[in-house]
Amino acid sequence: MSGGTLAILAIAVVIIIAIAVMASAAERQRAEALESWARERGWNYDRERPELVDRFSGTPFRSGRSNAKARHVLTADHRGQRVLAFEYSYTTTSHNGQNTTTTTHCFTVVTVSTPATPVLEVRLEHLGHALLGLVGVHDLQVGERVFDQAFRITAQEDAFALAVLEPVVRAWLLEDPEGRVPFRFSGDHLLGWSSGRIDPDTVVAGADTLIDLVERVPAQVWEGTRG
Repeated sequence: MSGGTLAILAIAVVIIIAIAVMASAAERQRAEALESWARERGWNYDRERPELVDRFSGTPFRSGRSNAKARHVLTADHRGQRVLAFEYSYTTTSHNGQNTTTTTHCFTVVTVSTPATPVLEVRLEHLGHALLGLVGVHDLQVGERVFDQAFRITAQEDAFALAVLEPVVRAWLLEDPEGRVPFRFSGDHLLGWSSGRIDPDTVVAGADTLIDLVERVPAQVWEGTRG
């Protein structure tokens, strides 16, 4: 190997190390900023909580073994509700025969504790969902044309879904579809998610939206889930 080639390799190694060091420093500064924000507002902050990787299921979480991480975890009692938020990320690798590409997928997850419930997920409707319906996969219809066209509803128990999605809740969701979905009731929590790294303003806005939804759910629905 020539001296020129060795010099190029040495420079490449130095550049890679420099990039890694800068990325580590940036991540440390980000963690310090989030911890400071949490401390000033009475929230709790943990840089990483590995047990949260497998705590939840469904979109956007990976099933089975993965390289997923749950980092920058924020928790608090907010508006009388227990809120948990974190940054969920994982990487995937693809190969086109010549090049290998690694992609990082990152989401902000916000959850609010609830009594135990069946699964109910509401997302924006789109063409892909409609095509799935053609091969036997369909969503629940509530019987309101505008609402059914706007949203895709996946329900474990139709009775629970219809009780939650009563007219007042449907009207509220239709006021701001993109800002108020997706969400999922599942077990002991209500969960919402969005693409991108965690940001305190996004967390608070997401928590407020979920709590607004919980507060709009008819009281008899919660009474029916007890026990």
